[in-house]
Amino acid sequence: MIRDAGFGPRLVREYNELNILRFIKNEGPISRAQLAKKYKISKAAVSEIINDLLQQGYIREMGVGNSTALGGRRPIMIEFNPKSGYAIGIEIKRDHAIIALGDLNANIHQSEQIEFSQGSPLQNVLEKIFLIIDSYQAVRWVKQAKPVGIGVAIPGLINYRTGVIQESDTLKEWQNFPLRDVLENRYNVETIIENDVKTQALGECRFGNGKDRDHVIYLWIGDGLGAGIIINRELYRGISASAGEIGYYEPGWFISDRDEFGLLYTNQKNFGDLLAEAVLLDGARKGLERGLETSMPIHNLSVNQIIHFADKNDPLAVELLREYGTLVGVVCMNLINVLNPELILIGGHELAHSKTLLKFIRKQVKSSALRTPGHAVQIKSATGWATAGIMGAIGLILEDLFYMERLNVARYRDVFGFRRE
Repeated sequence: MIRDAGFGPRLVREYNELNILRFIKNEGPISRAQLAKKYKISKAAVSEIINDLLQQGYIREMGVGNSTALGGRRPIMIEFNPKSGYAIGIEIKRDHAIIALGDLNANIHQSEQIEFSQGSPLQNVLEKIFLIIDSYQAVRWVKQAKPVGIGVAIPGLINYRTGVIQESDTLKEWQNFPLRDVLENRYNVETIIENDVKTQALGECRFGNGKDRDHVIYLWIGDGLGAGIIINRELYRGISASAGEIGYYEPGWFISDRDEFGLLYTNQKNFGDLLAEAVLLDGARKGLERGLETSMPIHNLSVNQIIHFADKNDPLAVELLREYGTLVGVVCMNLINVLNPELILIGGHELAHSKTLLKFIRKQVKSSALRTPGHAVQIKSATGWATAGIMGAIGLILEDLFYMERLNVARYRDVFGFRRE
């Protein structure tokens, strides 16, 4: 875990404050009387807490509601103020980064993308990121808001204790750079560094197609392969932060009939290499050389064109997606048999949203020898957001404030600065 989100000091007043703040965020607008009734504490206690939260700006009064069937004074309604705080989300890739400003409801107010050359020193990239964050902090409402934290999504295995990339095939030059410390020292706010696919999984399960599900696997396909695992609505990282690194599965152990994958499988060492988009394009060229029937263009073929032609039942395009989807289905079957999720979300770029590909993935999963978990799981595309990583990065910051069932009282106190008698 990133933090110890345990139960903290069992002080009734603190727990009531934090639970009521969450309750208003999730259930509002709501009146004081409704809140006292639903939360089951006295109206006097509710009023005292509400006055505190109003004074600090974390909630606000928004007018009057309807009176009861018996008549009487119309109640004043209260709602959460999402702009009472803000979080910065950063998603860093090998040649670009996205930086976004979000409020406490994870609404994105501003977002910018920067480009840089592969292999650029991380310090140079950070200088560009600093300029954007500084510009966000000059926004009028942000000046009045509480900075909650910075979440960073980046490829590789993360050392959560030190806040560095400890291993990365994509960004080897950035390994062991003190990324968390640099951001925390500059902005004096908690910074959380997380693997990019795990971060996307969190974004999908808090705000996307995995919302309100308990056990979810987010499977990222495209330029490689990776997974984010949600167990009991919490992101599972593993003892060395390597949970979900399924791209290193060796396909030779799972493929009994090489001829079934004659266009794609050429003794690749692992599934990450086998399921790269470049392999799909090479397979298309191989099919053309073998004279397989197709209407696809020979030159400048793209993954998007393969998907388009497969939807029109082009024989070569369909065969390519059959091989690819069956291989993804093999990976899914193994994840299902080990983790028994209720939902698998297929994420990534164009491939993840191909209905033809999804059909072949589902078909392979249904053919599993262990039928019950294969038939129980639902498999569908992720939302398709280009901002899934950014949403997840902001979600990292809001996670134990508003989404985890356990209350991290100490962090609430640090972030919101509740008044103490």
